[in-house]
Amino acid sequence: MILKNLWSHRRQNGWVFAEIILITVLSFYFIDHFVVTTYDRYFCRPAGDFEREHLVVGQVGQVAGPDSSSFSTLYALRDQIRALPEVQSVHMSVSFIGDNDYDRVSTYSSEADSTRRCGAHEGWFVTNEQFFETQGLTPIEGSPSAEELSKCPDDGVVITRSVARALFGTDRVVGRRMVEWDFSDRALQAEGPKVMNRYTIAGVVEDFRLNPYERYAYSILTPRPRLIHLTPKVLIRLKPEADAEAFVNHYQTVNVPVGFPDGRSSGSLLRAGNHILASLITYNDFIEQKAPTEDSGMIATLLGILLALFLLNVVLGTLGTFWLQLRKRTEDIGIMRSFGAKRRDIFWMIWGEAALLTLLACIVGQLIWFQFAINIDLSEGLSMCGTGRERNWVEIFWIHYLVICAIQYLILLAVVTLGILVPGWRACRKRPVEALQHL
Repeated sequence: MILKNLWSHRRQNGWVFAEIILITVLSFYFIDHFVVTTYDRYFCRPAGDFEREHLVVGQVGQVAGPDSSSFSTLYALRDQIRALPEVQSVHMSVSFIGDNDYDRVSTYSSEADSTRRCGAHEGWFVTNEQFFETQGLTPIEGSPSAEELSKCPDDGVVITRSVARALFGTDRVVGRRMVEWDFSDRALQAEGPKVMNRYTIAGVVEDFRLNPYERYAYSILTPRPRLIHLTPKVLIRLKPEADAEAFVNHYQTVNVPVGFPDGRSSGSLLRAGNHILASLITYNDFIEQKAPTEDSGMIATLLGILLALFLLNVVLGTLGTFWLQLRKRTEDIGIMRSFGAKRRDIFWMIWGEAALLTLLACIVGQLIWFQFAINIDLSEGLSMCGTGRERNWVEIFWIHYLVICAIQYLILLAVVTLGILVPGWRACRKRPVEALQHL
């Protein structure tokens, strides 16, 4: 019945069909990127993410004066921070998780089977500086404790659970060996990929992301024996009962003066030699400041606004199109009503025609977009194409494509439903005599 009605009104439906095809092609890009960026930011958070509300970020600075600036005074400042009653642990480094400096991606494999490879972000930490307990990374069962991992030997490496399963098929991999490969253009042009480094796995932790606005939780952490910078950042984990905002407000250094005659700084509550704790900020605020560099939040907001405006125009256009179409079918509705058809049945018949017409138009439009999607992704490695890292739905082309197609169809079906809701219901509520006047 629905197919017969569509065919009998093929001239009118043809224009609607072409309109929905055009809308499908134009909206696919916006819907795809909006869904992916929203998923990345709000729904793709690894289960092992650390407790951020208890973290504070500080910056070590230096002031002029007769006191010395050396690693001994730097460590003395660290000990002062650790001795504060609100502080649980402290980690000093020039970078840490969330600082967006861990952007190097390398290819790794197990030493025993080089065919099992995965790409992962590489990070690093300073040994004997309470890294794992301060950052809040959680070792899995069977792995050394956070305190032990912070003392990882120079040839060791700490990996996430997802890397362990990708390379070895299990997360019980402590003591096993893995290899880092060089797949640079220079290596490939010379003699093919070669081994860069070999590591012994010192521990495995729950999945986390080295960059908060990065999708991938495949991460590897390698140790460094010592600090190499006299003005590093400081990551401070507070005790559970401490308030991060209150801590920042109390110890924040504002307008630190330089070169007082007595060599001291009235603007700093914490100082050792010429080293001071120059600034403090909560970790959550620090991450928010880093967000524009990744652009995911801004892109998601922009795409959301554009998509909302686009859908508003589509709703208004569809509303007008179906309104005119249903006015031309008023006599058909009157005939059905005169033969005893119920309003509910007539409305669902109209909706069924619109849903089927939308489905057919979406299929045609999505097949048109498919030609662009597969060529762009396979040539440039964009979001639909696998990257050698996690194999979630975003990274598997066909699953990604079909999921976006389904989401797009549901959105367009909702828009079309809104377009026929008012005129369809008004036409169904007309008395048969009124409807037959259009004959």
